[in-house]
Amino acid sequence: MRLIMCEQPDLDNPEVRISYREITEGVKRVADFVRSVDQTVCCKNNSGEYAIPSSDIYYIESVDKKTFVYCATEVFQSNYRLYEIQELLSHAGFVRVSKSTVLNVEKLTGVKTIVNSKLEAMLSNGERVCVTRKYLKEIKTALQRRNGR
Repeated sequence: MRLIMCEQPDLDNPEVRISYREITEGVKRVADFVRSVDQTVCCKNNSGEYAIPSSDIYYIESVDKKTFVYCATEVFQSNYRLYEIQELLSHAGFVRVSKSTVLNVEKLTGVKTIVNSKLEAMLSNGERVCVTRKYLKEIKTALQRRNGR
């Protein structure tokens, strides 16, 4: 794959053009990444309301019908339902790992097997998230896609 960048002072917004002979997984990954760059989730905490970029989100969890967005060091609450956020961010590398959790695969540093055929996902901020048996296939597919296989 070749990257060509061209500065054009007359453009108001950056433009990304992808040229390909046939669509491959690599081309899809580049397109998904470009789409995810400007994706945000509206959240709030005690300090106020924020538009959190998807790239800053580590995982999203639903507890007692409330949706929490976990970043590196802060936790926010969102008015979105978990399934709505999953749909919104699915092209940005987010995958369901349990009934109540959606994980950003880009923040994943490793996984290890724990009891009952479950996995423990280790994130780059040191947190650990359980991946239940039902969602093992989804996380494995997302990891293979991220690693270009």
